[in-house]
Amino acid sequence: MKNLRCIIVEDEPIAQEIIETFVKRLPFLELTGKASNAFEAYELLSQHSIDLIFCDIEMPQISGLEFLKSLSYRPQVIMTTAFHQYAHDGFELDVTDYLLKPIAFERFLRAIQKVKERREAKEILEKRRNELQEPALETEAKTPPTPRGEDNGIFVKEDGNLVKVLFDEIQYVEAMKDYVKIYLRDRFIVTYLTMKKMEESLPESLFVRVHKSYIASLPKIKSISGNMLSFHSHTQIPIGMQYRDGLLAKLEGQIVIR
Repeated sequence: MKNLRCIIVEDEPIAQEIIETFVKRLPFLELTGKASNAFEAYELLSQHSIDLIFCDIEMPQISGLEFLKSLSYRPQVIMTTAFHQYAHDGFELDVTDYLLKPIAFERFLRAIQKVKERREAKEILEKRRNELQEPALETEAKTPPTPRGEDNGIFVKEDGNLVKVLFDEIQYVEAMKDYVKIYLRDRFIVTYLTMKKMEESLPESLFVRVHKSYIASLPKIKSISGNMLSFHSHTQIPIGMQYRDGLLAKLEGQIVIR
């Protein structure tokens, strides 16, 4: 795996130093530069090709959110803040993760793992697009239906092969344009399938749409806090407002709401 080139955008010297220390512990992270405000960050981005931004939210003149929204092209972003109320804004901007200060190294590692997974998924998608012989904009009607498993799973295509995915192994599904990313217990599968077809292939008794980009496994859900859904694996995904009532109706008191 190529090194991940990153910059730190953080106006607090102590927080900047902590993140820099964490970055230097991981040999595949390459710290390209540090910025104390958005203007310095713009300069770094104009001079270097960056894979990852560690971005604080509360900064002078231009906030971290305003800075990210202004970028025509955004690398992966890990938000760093002492305020949990910005989580929804972060997911609307499709940030990779959201770290609350003070940041523990273990939590930092989990965030970096998500960055690596996203990069790997992007590389897989690019490879498969190049391998596709049919036009990318082929109508859904021409796409063969996904074969259903007997009672306990479904078959999906992975690297040209049909692979059976058991329902009890699926944690959640994420939409990725023409593909979906299926998160299992210890890995993920990227397959050429629409979110609509994926939703139709999963049993309603076990899965629920919680966001325009996410389907969650009901047995894997641990709790809901605000507009965030947590799994037993400690992973979190956002809940769309239009899906919240349907989610709560299905859970029927199984979940702890804070």
